[in-house]
Amino acid sequence: MENVVARPHEIDAASPVASPIACLAPAPVDTISAAPTRLSGATPVVAPPGTATAQPSVTPCASATLASEAMPSPALWRHAKPSPWNPWLIGLTGLAGLWQWLGLGYALRQWGELAALSALPVLLLTPMHWGLIHESIHGQLRLKPRANERTGRALSLWLGLPYEIMRFGHLMHHRFTRQPYDQPDISPLLADAPLASRAGRWIGYQSRLLGGMWLSELFAPLITWVPAKRLPALAHRALGADPQDEDVRRRAVMFATDPVRRRRIQRDFVVLLVALGLALWAYGPWWPVFVATFVARGVWLSIADNLPHFGVALDEPARARNFHATALGRLLVLNHHLHRVHHQYPTAPWHLLPEIDTAQPTQGPVIAYWRAVLRQFAGPLPPSSLRADTVQASPVSQAAP
Repeated sequence: MENVVARPHEIDAASPVASPIACLAPAPVDTISAAPTRLSGATPVVAPPGTATAQPSVTPCASATLASEAMPSPALWRHAKPSPWNPWLIGLTGLAGLWQWLGLGYALRQWGELAALSALPVLLLTPMHWGLIHESIHGQLRLKPRANERTGRALSLWLGLPYEIMRFGHLMHHRFTRQPYDQPDISPLLADAPLASRAGRWIGYQSRLLGGMWLSELFAPLITWVPAKRLPALAHRALGADPQDEDVRRRAVMFATDPVRRRRIQRDFVVLLVALGLALWAYGPWWPVFVATFVARGVWLSIADNLPHFGVALDEPARARNFHATALGRLLVLNHHLHRVHHQYPTAPWHLLPEIDTAQPTQGPVIAYWRAVLRQFAGPLPPSSLRADTVQASPVSQAAP
């Protein structure tokens, strides 16, 4: 069986759109099956302000200045070591998760509703918590692969996420960014479609933003109990029948029928159910507080998932966007306000993304992160938003009525 997720650091040039730095990269390889060499001791050198950098060329890369003193090799960014801050952040988010699941329940029993205020820091750390899982998916949370996977799997439990499915789905998203199956913000309905149809599409989109995506991931492990012969039809219903997505559906079925992965997913789901039972027991009569915090974190995950690709045209670099963020915001999202940079260098650790952006800035609309969070609630967009001539237009003005 073709291995898609066992070595997550293998998917580098994930976007089907040519990067402006493509000519500086090593020769193209099959990003799913090739085995890369990890340059763990690499330290990136950022070009000083005003220094000329190598430009992409339509000629073979022999003419590019890979040895330029002003521009380090992309391999130095792709395979640098994980951030030295990761152990501290793992401890912080792990303790926050432990408090949410068990500690807060005890505190509520002892001190009453005032203790519920201690859930606010837990909610605030949700994007960082997901960011660390994201680093694990790309092989950049821990230096040793086994420790990297185990830590990511443990952190996923606190958010109710099936690690095996999340890893597969996220790497597929990188490889097939903004293909038809990966366009939740696009409505295929015409402007003169019946009001009921447009209203249904709008409600479905808002529901996805307000936790629907997280709920689908929470219960996704149930597919491992579906007979294998029914999975192709299920893939068509879940991923659509567009011919462009045939490879996506094929890989999804191969993944869901793999017996080893099915056992891992089933095991993790059973552990999650046991953990949920313990948490509800620990909260006792205060169990609605746990449910509220659990769901609130899922709502944020759903909102953040849609944000960096909302309204992105198919010819934008890496088919993703960068955003402005405050210093605190950059820390909480682990620099993934620079989502375009991440898609250009999927295995670059989070602490290097600002350096890469400084050395190789790309053109495109850049707005504040909080504005990007709000604007996606305007509603689903028409297919015309995928064209290049609408990139600079406001997505709000393009929203389907």
